[in-house]
Amino acid sequence: MDKQKFLNYALVAVIAILLFQSFSPKPEVEDVVRDDLQIFTDAKITTGAAVELILQNNSAATIALPSDCPSEPFDISKYENGKWLPISATTEVDRCDTTDFEIAPGGKISVDYQSWQKDIFAEVGKYRIEIPVGEQAFLQEIEVKNSGFFGKIWDTIVHRPIYNLLVFLTELTGHNFGWGIVLLTLLIRALLFHPFQKSLKSQRRLQKIQPQLDEIKKKFAGNQQMIAMETMALMKKNNVSMFGSCLPILIQMPFLLALFWTTRDGLGENTLVHLYSFQSDFDISLVSTNFLGLDLTGSGAQFYFALPILLAVTQFIQMKLSLSHSKKNSSKKPGENPMADAMQNMTKMMPYFMPAMIGFLAISLPAGVGIYWGTSTLFGIGQQLFVNRQIK
Repeated sequence: MDKQKFLNYALVAVIAILLFQSFSPKPEVEDVVRDDLQIFTDAKITTGAAVELILQNNSAATIALPSDCPSEPFDISKYENGKWLPISATTEVDRCDTTDFEIAPGGKISVDYQSWQKDIFAEVGKYRIEIPVGEQAFLQEIEVKNSGFFGKIWDTIVHRPIYNLLVFLTELTGHNFGWGIVLLTLLIRALLFHPFQKSLKSQRRLQKIQPQLDEIKKKFAGNQQMIAMETMALMKKNNVSMFGSCLPILIQMPFLLALFWTTRDGLGENTLVHLYSFQSDFDISLVSTNFLGLDLTGSGAQFYFALPILLAVTQFIQMKLSLSHSKKNSSKKPGENPMADAMQNMTKMMPYFMPAMIGFLAISLPAGVGIYWGTSTLFGIGQQLFVNRQIK
């Protein structure tokens, strides 16, 4: 890999981090001690975000709370026209635990509203949850806001269409979440085939002329103007664009990130607020999250870390294929340029560092994300092989 390709990888990493920070607003976690009960929650959330309460017992006695299943836990009100008006879910769920909540002294429990999210917290506004403890009532307010201008654009143009496509493909495959992920990944990669192809070809051509670029830098050392002129002339002659591999990456990143987040969030009750009206009859209870023996909602550490290991191996193969031409065309001698030597050492570590990082992340993320990444990587290996045969 030459300097340009290394910069491309760095650019992708920076863009991914910035986009993740932009579209993932930091929740305002409220931590308030109210006598014997301490409540942790996101006091301000955006539409579609999950509502969850963490309740901690600070007393010396066990606290018992009603679950109210199949209805939502506790009484909920919404602030409208200067008044707190009681609201409740319009439908009851049949997959919740009817056992009352019990919090041991010093213990904590989690109460989430995933199954009732679509009915209760789908609209913008202020909500209040009333938690009864003996003769006391502990109140917790939550404000639901719009995601903002850019968030709306992201949701309307990218995230929501991809989410609904995943729902459609999951239904098409007999409600199997795994096959839905595979088909969605292949479809998105097929739609982005041309920009990916353009990027890979540009990188390949750049690797091919790297020895000539090194010769130009050596011949005109100290004359930056001549180096720039000769470099541009050589790149133009070989149909290589300085931004040929960067621009396609910028185009495809939003779609790949949306695909990643859609797979990560899964098809839970709280995500159904993103459904289009014509898919509102989608029955989440029919969805199977078992795929090739894996529970896609569980961590990737299942079956002795088989999935993370496979992901690391396929990522290593893809990176080796992408770097094969640069090694053959390397004309630099060690010691000629300390900065270039440092860059070359970092490049040598990349095929080992990236797969290890991917494998490590796959352990902590849901297995569904691993299926997405593995499918995308296998597609990428095939595309890289195709480009390598075209440009030798």
